[in-house]
Amino acid sequence: MEELLRMEHITKQFGSVYANRDINLDVRRGEVHTLLGENGAGKSTLMNVLFGLYQPTAGKIYLNGESVKIASPAEAVKKGIGMVHQHFMLVEAMTVLENIILGDRRTTGLFIDKDARRKEILELAERYGLDVELDKPVTEIAVGAQQRVEILKALYRGAELLVLDEPTAALTDIETEGLFAIIEKLKSENKSVIFISHKMREVMKISDRVTVLRAGQTVCTLDCRGTDSCQLANLMIGRDLAPSRYEKIEKPGAPVMELTHVSFHKSSKHNGLNDVSLTVGRGEIVGIAGVDGNGQSQLAQIVTGVLTPEEGVVDLKGSTVARFTPNGFILENVSHIPEDRNKMGLIGNMSVQDNLVLKSTEEARFSDGHGLHLKKKAIHDYALGMQEKYDIRCESVDQECRNLSGGNQQKVILARELEGDPDLLVAVHPTRGLDIGATRYVHDSMIDARAHGCGVLLISADFDEVLEVSDRIIVMFEGQIMGVYSGKNPPIEEIGLAMAGK
Repeated sequence: MEELLRMEHITKQFGSVYANRDINLDVRRGEVHTLLGENGAGKSTLMNVLFGLYQPTAGKIYLNGESVKIASPAEAVKKGIGMVHQHFMLVEAMTVLENIILGDRRTTGLFIDKDARRKEILELAERYGLDVELDKPVTEIAVGAQQRVEILKALYRGAELLVLDEPTAALTDIETEGLFAIIEKLKSENKSVIFISHKMREVMKISDRVTVLRAGQTVCTLDCRGTDSCQLANLMIGRDLAPSRYEKIEKPGAPVMELTHVSFHKSSKHNGLNDVSLTVGRGEIVGIAGVDGNGQSQLAQIVTGVLTPEEGVVDLKGSTVARFTPNGFILENVSHIPEDRNKMGLIGNMSVQDNLVLKSTEEARFSDGHGLHLKKKAIHDYALGMQEKYDIRCESVDQECRNLSGGNQQKVILARELEGDPDLLVAVHPTRGLDIGATRYVHDSMIDARAHGCGVLLISADFDEVLEVSDRIIVMFEGQIMGVYSGKNPPIEEIGLAMAGK
């Protein structure tokens, strides 16, 4: 088969961080070439380089054998590259037709022959089985239809190579089958598709070849006919398992939290839970493994009182929760390291000391007991103690939290959440964006909480992190529990397959 695209030795750095390092990729005409890898493997960054959203730090791109420089998305479109992003790029205030013709190079001047455009688009839609309602506002059509609009827009602009970034993330099974039929039609017309995914079933079904990325580097490229999902899962997350520096607990204490047949928006694979049952015991860390967007956020919100389950029962310390409110869970001694420390964990324009006592202002040591008249000196002295204990590096405890580094912001949250000796700690992506030193500190703090009898529910898309600190590992995929594994000598291959939905 004739080569359409070749990316040679592509490197992309952001400061000192490598998102892509020396990646090689070639795509042939009329093939579906999948980029497979965990979150953070560098798939989307590589495609953003191809589409002109980023400029590579090093490396070359060849189209049809010629070296090209793709300075912008407009340049990529001119060269026959179309990209459907995971989060669609449609203008909500416009109709489907207006979105498709917006920015098209044939749409110049003051007057647009909409009837001629409509005829062309309808012919294209029929040719590829792209069922769309041209006069509907984008806000009134379903997610699957929005995706078809994005594909139609790319084809209308002359795409010979279509990049689909996690295209099935928000689709139903029926919509996914429809998408695959469209991809097969594109292949039959000698167009090429780069398919970004981490779902093994889909990869095996639709791909001709697969390039596996891990930690920003190419692992290998394989022909799908000569491999199986087990081998791909191994390549995607397989590694020499370094022994954890933490001892694993095999016999935890009594349950501090128990979920029984809990469901929430169960028809939604990526924003719901379907019949989830799990237990966290005192003095153990239960790690939830899985690619981001498989119900983990909803699980975290239910066990911190933000969401109320539609079905099932949640028990805290042996008592069934009747009313779900964040304050109710705080009063039940549940602590929370939220997934977004800036939006949910801290008030950026408040000082370090004020953030440290956010949950404790009604305590007699800090106020008159009602939180109305604060004891400023007591709060200041307490904050100095926490600064020293948790090694919070700031100019002073009066400094605004938004001016701290990510690691020190996380230490402020840790100090606030762990000082009350919680019965349950819900830690969601607790080391996201942190350097090695800060990550170690967070892990040590979680292990210390475990030693004091705290049950820890760790939700993380970083598989290494889950392996490092978890006593038990629970794998979630599309809102369901796929398996429960011991954290001591965990079966990596089996867990990898479960994470991919096998």
